[in-house]
Amino acid sequence: MDGPSLQAQWELHALVAALAAYPMIRIFRRAGLSPWPVLFLVIPVFGFAVVGSILAFTRWPKVAPRKPEKR
Repeated sequence: MDGPSLQAQWELHALVAALAAYPMIRIFRRAGLSPWPVLFLVIPVFGFAVVGSILAFTRWPKVAPRKPEKR
């Protein structure tokens, strides 16, 4: 019943976070946001949710606001 060691889990998380960091930095910059929140990716379990929430709920300065369709 031995699963992967704690060290192996941390190494895998660090690898995935490192691979995701560059694309996330590019997304933040293209949206006109500071890329510093990408550092939250190093937090296991919650890091990706925090970064995704920041992107989802923050106004993007470089993107024009949506205008509702007129019917």
